[in-house]
Amino acid sequence: MIEVKEDIFIGVEDMDEQHLKLLELLNNVINLLHEGKKEEAMHLFNREILDYTEKHLADEEKFMESIEYPELENHKKIHEVFRREIQNLAPYIEQGDPKAFREALALAWGWLYNHITKTDRKYAIYARERCLI
Repeated sequence: MIEVKEDIFIGVEDMDEQHLKLLELLNNVINLLHEGKKEEAMHLFNREILDYTEKHLADEEKFMESIEYPELENHKKIHEVFRREIQNLAPYIEQGDPKAFREALALAWGWLYNHITKTDRKYAIYARERCLI
């Protein structure tokens, strides 16, 4: 299980809720793996996590646009790298490739945690300093 720690909360309510949802989905995948349901875990990852991640990234970009975040274009580039990496693994996961699945899980968790605590925190600070949230 991935433990929720205080440092993942950035202070933007909608984004915090979506970050928690992503962690919940990753924990659901981990639970399925612990239950020996590897195929179901792979399918959940490809179906729900990838879809929800795309929704989240789009919502986050809209939020940054709404606050006129000056680092928006750089942030979008970071999102695009993640999208490309995870989408490249998706067909292999769908075919049942365990190595691709392990890579995608590690990528998703590592990226999500580091991205939230470092990169996302910057737009939250920007919004708070300007009384936009």
